[in-house]
Amino acid sequence: MLDQLLEQVKQQQMFLEMLVRSWVDDYRADGGSIYCGKGCRNCCSLAVHTGFAEALAVARRLNEAQAEKVASYAVRLRDLVKNVSDLPQYLRLHRQMGFCPLLDDEGACSVYPVRPLTCRALISTRESVWCGADFSTLAPEEREAFLAGLDRKVVAFPSHYVATLQESGKELEEAAAQHMRLHFGFALYGNLGVLVHLIRKGLAEACQEGPAAAARFIAQAGFDNPLLLTGVPE
Repeated sequence: MLDQLLEQVKQQQMFLEMLVRSWVDDYRADGGSIYCGKGCRNCCSLAVHTGFAEALAVARRLNEAQAEKVASYAVRLRDLVKNVSDLPQYLRLHRQMGFCPLLDDEGACSVYPVRPLTCRALISTRESVWCGADFSTLAPEEREAFLAGLDRKVVAFPSHYVATLQESGKELEEAAAQHMRLHFGFALYGNLGVLVHLIRKGLAEACQEGPAAAARFIAQAGFDNPLLLTGVPE
């Protein structure tokens, strides 16, 4: 059953990759600018949430050193989020966590071939500095200048990311969630580092035992927090 989830995710990622490349080529041919590229990592400071199957693909690719970094990140986030009550607070807290634990020593994604749909769909129409900017700290005139420079025909306003590609990524994520619901009776979605850590510790096996076993496993590990994981069975 897990292999079926992984095969579906592989096909979805390949589809989105082709869609992104085609869209970017067409946009650039019409004179638009896309700033994503090798060495650009400011988006890797954002909170990455993904589905169970995509996290499973990442978890299976890690070596022990990578797994230790993810575990340290997940446990630290779990402990910090106990004092957080809402999503805006969580997002601000996540910025304090620093970059994704899956970046290598050179700042590149160490799991790039299996990176989640949410990462693949985040295509920037502005310089990378804006991907890591904290807009709550910007002066009003800076925010106004940023908004005025957006290509509103293509972005998910007021962000600078391409709307149609984000929407496509979300549709594919929901299809994967429906597939998991069909076979497991529930679908997990949440923080990438948390999911990967829990999968490395046995979450995949617990999910195959059923919803109650999965919920018990997550609670015993201390990650039963809706800011970190959603879809956890009651």
